[in-house]
Amino acid sequence: MTNPTNKVNFINRILISCSGASFELLKDCPRFEVTKYTSIGMTIVFTAILAVVSSFFALSIIFDSLPLNISLAFLWGAIIFNLDRYIISSMRSSDNKWNDVVKAIPRFIIAIIIALIISKPMEIQIFKTEIDSYLKVENTNLISDVDKKYSNLLEDNTIEKNNTEQQYSELLLIREQYYQEYKCECDGTCGTNKRGRGIECFSKKEKYETFQEELKTEKAKRDAALAKLADDEALIRSQMQAEKQMLKASLSYGLMDQIRALNQLDSSSSLFIVLMFVMIEIAPILTKIMSSKGPYENLILEYEKKFEVNYLKALDNLDHERVKNKKLKEMSTRFEIKSKEKQIQDIVKQDAYDRYEKIRTDLENKISKN
Repeated sequence: MTNPTNKVNFINRILISCSGASFELLKDCPRFEVTKYTSIGMTIVFTAILAVVSSFFALSIIFDSLPLNISLAFLWGAIIFNLDRYIISSMRSSDNKWNDVVKAIPRFIIAIIIALIISKPMEIQIFKTEIDSYLKVENTNLISDVDKKYSNLLEDNTIEKNNTEQQYSELLLIREQYYQEYKCECDGTCGTNKRGRGIECFSKKEKYETFQEELKTEKAKRDAALAKLADDEALIRSQMQAEKQMLKASLSYGLMDQIRALNQLDSSSSLFIVLMFVMIEIAPILTKIMSSKGPYENLILEYEKKFEVNYLKALDNLDHERVKNKKLKEMSTRFEIKSKEKQIQDIVKQDAYDRYEKIRTDLENKISKN
């Protein structure tokens, strides 16, 4: 009989359906049972909404298509909703609470896994500013590492360039020294102190001119070495710039990079959000465990017993019908066997009668001939 106090509006009926409870059974229960399952259904709906929002944030990082992100987000929300609804509807309260807790452990594990999956994208969105700052600092450090790596190469290049210039400068000083010795000797201001073109003058002049020719070769070598070092420097700077540009282009990190950055931030704030989602996810299960065995569970047991009794009756009737059909089949088989035996007897009798008639006819024909 329907409880007249349980006038439930349309929204509450939807929430009761979301909780996995049967409204037809709840109509016969006290009002508090309706309230309990309405609250459970509302919690499941809120969890599904959070799953939709969370997955939308996660998918927005992966895909650029808004319609695709919305469609996949609602699909994921529907999966979470259906899973939560099944978990709650499959739980039954009993008189032994420890037994209920043990049975609920697998459901707790599933609920916690769902909460962890839902919470991560929400954490990323909540700590988006901190994550972006962390990733920018990380990117800056990577660029700084690139500068350090290539600065050593550029420094080596500069040192080699300076060494080449210094060696050539030393040769220029030697040339200048040879020139001064040559001029001084020929002017008579040093050496033999004899003005004119004597043996010493020609000797030092030849030495100077020979070194001047060697210096031209050294200058060509220096120019080639400096050109090569300049090309190497340009190549190093080009590689350094390309690597920097690549790092700057990769500043937009993916989902896993943002999760990695999130794990490097303050863990206490992240833990608070995770625990909040875990609490939301396991709230319906805790409600079922903490609630005593109520009228709704009793009605379910009653209907299950009725169903079992009717099933056993139907099974018994089926067995009875099967035995009856078996006996009828056996009777039909025996009747068929007897019928066939009678047919055979009739055939034998008819065959014997035909032989008798034939013999009698043959005798009558012989007698009539005689």
